[in-house]
Amino acid sequence: MIKLMIVEDEPLERLALRKMIHRLSYDMEVVEDARDGEEAIDKVKLLRPHILLMDIRMPEKNGLEAQEEIIRAFPNTKTIILTAYSDFNYAREAIQYGVVDYLLKPVPPQVLKTALDKAISSLHQDEIRDSRSTAIKPPELEENLIDAALNYIHHHIKTDITLADVAGHVHLNPQYFSRLFKSRTGATFTEYVSVQKISRAKDMLLATNMPIYRIAIDLGFSDAAYFSRVFFKYEQLTPLQFKKKAEGQGN
Repeated sequence: MIKLMIVEDEPLERLALRKMIHRLSYDMEVVEDARDGEEAIDKVKLLRPHILLMDIRMPEKNGLEAQEEIIRAFPNTKTIILTAYSDFNYAREAIQYGVVDYLLKPVPPQVLKTALDKAISSLHQDEIRDSRSTAIKPPELEENLIDAALNYIHHHIKTDITLADVAGHVHLNPQYFSRLFKSRTGATFTEYVSVQKISRAKDMLLATNMPIYRIAIDLGFSDAAYFSRVFFKYEQLTPLQFKKKAEGQGN
């Protein structure tokens, strides 16, 4: 099922968009909202929505700044920009960052429907293109490509490595590479990279006295809070709890 995320700092705007989408009767899941650009980036990594409805003017990080980061990591995400400002420069930047449509508030239901139809059509076109790509890769070549991808990941684990980076390194379409990676490793790209980063973080916690925020930065996380959430997801302990527990067992 197609997943959609609303990125908007105004609660009433978020509620109005949810109601409008519900009335349009799409077969899609509207996942948890994001209230600003920074939160959008974190939640896209966790929830992997296919479509974003994103405001431009938000605190912390605006919609176009967030889109620039999101499209690097998830190039097949379809973003529809919402704004109260009919500014040509914003529209030009939006096109540069690969948005599907640029809508002025207040958005009439039919205009939103046209934009959503365009995003869904683009998603389907991606699927058709990628299914054609799948048919021409023999198993031996696929295995070699995944080996090259894993080697690249291990050498760049301390950077903010993205699926698009690795797919580009092995010259594959990102969406096809994502499916191939999971079929060959048993994990999604994000899961695999997260596990490798957490493994490296555990070594750093045990072997050094580096503060948590410094380890987070060194491993390419956006901030210490996000690093701690990912660490807890895989270890059921915060980084500090893990370090204290290890030190207690060593005594």
